[in-house]
Amino acid sequence: MRKVDSKRLSLQLSRQSYSLTPRRGAGIWLGLIAAVCAIAALAAAGFALKRSHEDVRKLDALCAPPVSEQKLREQLAHAQLALEQEMASRTSLEDRVKDSAAEIQRLQTDLAFLRKQQKPN
Repeated sequence: MRKVDSKRLSLQLSRQSYSLTPRRGAGIWLGLIAAVCAIAALAAAGFALKRSHEDVRKLDALCAPPVSEQKLREQLAHAQLALEQEMASRTSLEDRVKDSAAEIQRLQTDLAFLRKQQKPN
């Protein structure tokens, strides 16, 4: 090889030893880990906040003032009235069903009689 070519930059580069280097630096990996930890912390904080709101609602329901006795009596009277109306409507419907069943039985008897009368003709 000629002396002039030995000083050429391209030849010098090809004679060096190369090693693989990481493409991304360690700082990027640390940043990614920190970002994932921050997202996990935010998610945990949101879950804790939601849970605390649910607990507060439960405590508010437990600590609510008791319903007055008068209001309870009114609710009981209303429920009794509704029950009486339900019983009355049920008995009325049962009576109508019995009457309808008797009417159906009578009509079936009449129909059977009429069919027997129609056969000889």
